[in-house]
Amino acid sequence: MLTRIITGVTGIAAAAVIITKGGELFSIAVIVLSIIGWYEFRQLAASKGYHVYYMTSGLPVVLITSAAGIYYVYFWGRLDVMNLFFWLLIVTIVFFLLTMLEALIHYCCCNGEKWLVNTGLSVFGMLYCGLLFSYIIILRTFDREKLVDLGFITIDYGEALLWAILLGTWASDTFAYFFGRAIGRHPFCRVSPKKTLEGAIAGFICCIIVVLILMHTFLSMSWCKAFVLALCVAVFAPLGDLVESIIKRSFDANDSGRIFPGHGGVLDRFDSLLFVAPVAYYVVMIITYSF
Repeated sequence: MLTRIITGVTGIAAAAVIITKGGELFSIAVIVLSIIGWYEFRQLAASKGYHVYYMTSGLPVVLITSAAGIYYVYFWGRLDVMNLFFWLLIVTIVFFLLTMLEALIHYCCCNGEKWLVNTGLSVFGMLYCGLLFSYIIILRTFDREKLVDLGFITIDYGEALLWAILLGTWASDTFAYFFGRAIGRHPFCRVSPKKTLEGAIAGFICCIIVVLILMHTFLSMSWCKAFVLALCVAVFAPLGDLVESIIKRSFDANDSGRIFPGHGGVLDRFDSLLFVAPVAYYVVMIITYSF
C-alpha cells in the first residue's frame, strides 16, 4: 500500500507539471505513454503466442496519429468536428491498409496459422493505443485561445477542461474502489469479480458531481450542458476500465505492465481516460458550438 501511495503522489505531481506546461512537453509525454501502452499490449499478446505486427501497427501509427491531432490543432486553431474526424479517419485507413500489407507478407513468409487473430490484434492495437491516446492531446489543446480565470490563476480552456475530465475520471475510479471495499456486497461484473455494484454506483454518482461542479463553476457551462458531459464521463470511465479488464483476462494477466509500482502498467492507469477523452471532446464540441 505504501508503494502504491508513493507512486500515486509522484504520478499526480508529474502529471500536474506536464499538463500545466502543455505544448510540446505534454504532447511528447502522451506519445511516450501511447508507445509504452502499445508495447504492453504487444507483450500481452505475445504471452499467448500471438504476433502483433510491429512496423505498421506500432510505433509509426502511434506517432503519426498523435502528431496528426497535435498539428491539426496548431495549424487550424479551434477544431471542427467533421474535419478532425475526417483527418483521423484518413490516417487510420492508411495504417489499416499498411497493416493488411504486412499481414500478407507475414502470412507468405512465416507460419500463417494464426494470421487472422494476429491481424485482428494488430488493428485493435492500432486503434486502442494510437487513435484513442491522440484524443488526450486534442482535448488539452481545445479552444486554446480562450482563457479561464480560476481566481488565483488564469489557465487556457483546454487545460481546465482536461483537469475537469481527469478529476471526474479519478473520482469514478477512486470512489468505486473505496466504497466497494467498505460496503460492497454484490458483484458488479464477472469480468472483474472484485468490482461491486455498490462501488459502481458510488463511482457513478461521485463522478457526475465532480464534473458537474467543475464544469459549471470554473468553465461557466450551464447546469444542463454540464450534466450531459458529466453523465457521459460517468458512463464511459467504468466502461474503459472493464474493457481493459477483458483484455487482461483474455491473456490471463493481472496487470498490463509494471512501469508504475503498485499500479501496474500504462494501460492499467489510462484505461478509463482512453474511452472518456474522445467522448468528452465530441460532447463538449457539440454542446459548446451547436447549442
